[in-house]
Amino acid sequence: MQVTKDGIERIKAANELAAVVAERGIEVKRKGRQLVALCPFKAEKTPSFTISPAKGMFHCFGCGKNGDVIGFVVHHDKLSFPEAVRKLAARAGLSIVRLMEDRPGVLHATPLQA
Repeated sequence: MQVTKDGIERIKAANELAAVVAERGIEVKRKGRQLVALCPFKAEKTPSFTISPAKGMFHCFGCGKNGDVIGFVVHHDKLSFPEAVRKLAARAGLSIVRLMEDRPGVLHATPLQA
């Protein structure tokens, strides 16, 4: 069993990236349409970590790390992808069981009988 693409999208939509970043004690400031912060992945004095709220993506111009809310949790909390998905689902109050679905197996063709 695995989380479906729809389930991943629901988790992303339920977890605003800026809020998840701020919950980890990182001060986020608005700069035009973007949000900026000091990069949580390296020491710096001027903000190079940007968040695009419209896209739900982050990028650090200093270290090059980028991604979505799940990728941020993976990098920041040092979790695996499945652990990050579970953590964000729990944060949003979503049931991970309901977001999972059995993948259909491959159907094998049977030889035609003469």
